[in-house]
Amino acid sequence: MTGTKESTVNTSPTTRRALVAAASAGLLALAACVDDDGGTSTQPTRDIAFVGYSNPDTRQTTCGNCHISKQRTWQLTAHAGAWADLQASGFAEESCNPCHTTNGSSNLAPDSAGFLSVSADAKKFYYDVQCEACHGPGAQHITAPDESQPLTTITAAVGLDIGCGTCHSGTHTPFVEEWSSSAHGQFRASVGTNAEFANYCSNCHEGRKAARRFDPEARFVEDGSSTNQPISCAVCHDPHGGPNQGQLRRPIDIPDIDQNLCMMCHQRRSVPDPTSSRGAHSPQGPILLGEAGYVPQNFAYDATRQASTHGSAANPRLCAGCHVEAYSTTDAVTGGFIGVTGHRFLPIPCVDANGAPTGATDCPDTERRFATCATSGCHGTENAARSARQILAGRLQTYQDVLWKDKDNDGALDALPTDSGLLAQVKLTSPCDFSTATTAPTGACAGNPIGSTVVTVGEGVWFNADMIRRADGSNGVHNPFYAEALLLGSTQALRAQYTYLPPAPPAERARSVARAQALGIPPR
Repeated sequence: MTGTKESTVNTSPTTRRALVAAASAGLLALAACVDDDGGTSTQPTRDIAFVGYSNPDTRQTTCGNCHISKQRTWQLTAHAGAWADLQASGFAEESCNPCHTTNGSSNLAPDSAGFLSVSADAKKFYYDVQCEACHGPGAQHITAPDESQPLTTITAAVGLDIGCGTCHSGTHTPFVEEWSSSAHGQFRASVGTNAEFANYCSNCHEGRKAARRFDPEARFVEDGSSTNQPISCAVCHDPHGGPNQGQLRRPIDIPDIDQNLCMMCHQRRSVPDPTSSRGAHSPQGPILLGEAGYVPQNFAYDATRQASTHGSAANPRLCAGCHVEAYSTTDAVTGGFIGVTGHRFLPIPCVDANGAPTGATDCPDTERRFATCATSGCHGTENAARSARQILAGRLQTYQDVLWKDKDNDGALDALPTDSGLLAQVKLTSPCDFSTATTAPTGACAGNPIGSTVVTVGEGVWFNADMIRRADGSNGVHNPFYAEALLLGSTQALRAQYTYLPPAPPAERARSVARAQALGIPPR
């Protein structure tokens, strides 16, 4: 994953040479060594390229003699116990060995050496998924250390003969197959053609740059390539290990957009930007925490009135609590085992009668799995969660139609009669209130005090309506109570600011007052 530089090792040149010499000595096929009793003993014949363990009993890798901090964290990972776990599983077979040992089957080695080629008495040196399983054979690096070799790959795709997918795939653990069909596995070429992408967007959209946000020293085989990489395994997971569950580079249980792994990217433009005419972009984290959107004047939302939200203690894994569900089921035809890793990141995936993913992206709620909703304590059953989603969708649709109906489906707010709703009326009657730009208003709006540094009530309310309808992607499910409150409060603020707007009809008024009281919003 990273280059050979190890910041925690501070040795003099003499000591460094001694370490390298000691490590190199462990590689050789030593014979007739003198033991403590003055006799001779024969050492196992090791692989000439793969160095493996220097001490199998303590799981001390030869690489770790220099890369001390990497050794320390790696020993706490599942990779370090891969061989023992296999033997204890009761299902150990020879076909499992390539993924539970160190060899050339998952890296850039010219052959499948290491565990797969040495004598029986030397195999213990290649148990577990050690450094070389990803980085490739280390003998040459020990002989002539530099910053370029060995490197690993960030590329992950079905069918590759290197990288994470060589092991983390297949019927039992289809991580790469699922990831490949997710949004993380699809690089959006449309965002990679301008300077903005290179300077900013790539930090979340391009795999190598995203990984270096977490590990600035990360180096990959693809570093010299002009081909953009998607958000692959190594972006979120650190193969060297660390303090977080699942070898994640950042925690997933901290409700902080600057510390939570998912939210570090899913937080872009969650509040109106007066220098941009664009709406929200990837605001999911702040919405989950109730921190997104334009907050109207005198808006009061009492979150304590609700038993919980999806961002509360009832869902400690936050984003991952709904978006990453691992479970097993059986094939509806053969009855065979099917493993699901949750790496399509779909909270309510389309499934068949046995619960196996169908691969469809759109299906009725009756064909979706709502199990994650029923396991955190928020909903008693899957059917209760389905019902709650349908009720929420109906309410939000009603609020959104009052504010804005995008009749021509162009994603932009147009004045009456092209679009309809209160915002379309404001756009028709007070067009200068939508003059957000990077420069001062011109033309009919010239001299208007509203400019690039001010967000008007009209612009702010449009931001909220567009964010919940489009940018959030969950239609309010990320934080149902907050989404309702924000739309209701926005409607009240719009009518209070633009007095020429028609008052709410009695039925709408009654619904709004009832929901406002339930949500802790003072009705106006």
